Amino acid sequence: MRSILESLLWGAGGAFAVLAYLLYSSSQSTDNVIVKPPKAAFHASRLTPSTFLIKEYDDIYSEHPHIYAKVVHAANTILVIDTGCGGASNDTEITITSLKEFIDNVGVDDNNGHPLNEGGKIGYVVALTHCHYDHILGVEDFSSKSWPILASGHSPSFVSKEQLPESSLCKPMGIEMPIYTPTLVADRHRITAPGFSKELGVTILHTPGHTPDEIALFDEAEMMLYVGDSLYEHEHIIFPSQGSITTWFASMKFLVSFVKEKNELSVHSSDSAMAREVLINSGHVTALRPALDVLLGAIAFVRDVVDGKEKVKERRWHRGEATVTYEQGDNRFSLRCPERLVLEARGLKEV
Repeated sequence: MRSILESLLWGAGGAFAVLAYLLYSSSQSTDNVIVKPPKAAFHASRLTPSTFLIKEYDDIYSEHPHIYAKVVHAANTILVIDTGCGGASNDTEITITSLKEFIDNVGVDDNNGHPLNEGGKIGYVVALTHCHYDHILGVEDFSSKSWPILASGHSPSFVSKEQLPESSLCKPMGIEMPIYTPTLVADRHRITAPGFSKELGVTILHTPGHTPDEIALFDEAEMMLYVGDSLYEHEHIIFPSQGSITTWFASMKFLVSFVKEKNELSVHSSDSAMAREVLINSGHVTALRPALDVLLGAIAFVRDVVDGKEKVKERRWHRGEATVTYEQGDNRFSLRCPERLVLEARGLKEV
């Protein structure tokens, strides 16, 4: 029979062995843990040699906005067209909600796994196609560095500091208004790098209609037209109360003429590398589509609405006035707007 001392020593040795095993197992299991990379509210894919489409894919507003980033190494600048919904996502695992942080730090497969602006080494210019919340909620990260935030100078009162909370729809929707000061630019403004005269090859075009401050941007070298929310396919083209279908028709007529001219010039160009057709890119859904086909299709549909050839699919009361919805048979184009805007356009046409 073992002595009491022997029993104690035997028990202590066993306890030590168990503890050592547990510590070893713990170290081994830690080595095998897979650490997931931070999850971002955005995805990016390449559209052209210089330009990427960034999608905010699961925002809480169900807008799924398109953001475009053109990297111009020769000018040490990235042009960002619109800034999305500020990373507000339905996905609770999202940790990267800042658009700028995404561009600076998150690798993109279509960019050889590198961030678009690795380490934030080059500067930015931001162009806002219009001031609605789903295009401006990510802008504050850029304005804090005093990079230029470009917007339409067509209707300065619409984007004034006093009016912007209402015009952006932030106030009606109870969304905190981002702090930024836009630089209002004229029609045909050619965008340059911040602090330099180096042009980025992109021109701003005033295209009011969806809103008074709506713009389009044209990339001359890549034959890419960015139209914001003026039109897109397979989602409702929406006009807010401050919109004008009549003004929209005039702007779209201008864009059709503009695109036809650019297409014609490209056909006769001696540059074999130049694109032969302008492609259109919208603030939602539509990207890399033949611009002339999309423009003419949208115009024809809205013209049918005004002419009474399309029937109202839904009528409801929204923000103090009757709002109507029209849908094309194949759902390529649809429209939702205050009924007043349709009646105004119809009345002016009859006059």
